[in-house]
Amino acid sequence: MAKEEKAKYNSYQYDSVARAYAQPLEPVKIPVTGNPRRKHKAAPAPKVDIAFGVQVTLCGMVLFACSMIYIHSYSSLRARQNELNTLKTQKIAIANQITNVQAQMTKKLDLETIKKRAEKELGMQKPYAYQIVYLDLPEDSYTTYHESK
Repeated sequence: MAKEEKAKYNSYQYDSVARAYAQPLEPVKIPVTGNPRRKHKAAPAPKVDIAFGVQVTLCGMVLFACSMIYIHSYSSLRARQNELNTLKTQKIAIANQITNVQAQMTKKLDLETIKKRAEKELGMQKPYAYQIVYLDLPEDSYTTYHESK
């Protein structure tokens, strides 16, 4: 009997106590009483609302157009701001150049600088007292800008 029991359990996992069936079990079919299952009718096609579709399309187009206008205005604003910043930096650079030129002019218009340049570069000297000649010119020969009383 031990051999028979071993033969029963050969097709199962080790140490399993499940009984081996000679033939596989088939599912039990329960007879259906009453009406057999009804086939569902296909759902009717939904009605297409053309007016609603047109409205949604128009709203989408308006929204798209508004967003494009906004993007264009924002980009043109940024471009003009960049131009303005460039012009401001150019203005500052030109103002600095003007200041440098004015500083050089005031430096060159100083009497000491003029005197040194006349003596060194042009070889001029201050005249002696006997070299100075005064001229008396009639008043008709030059223009009077301011009359004193």
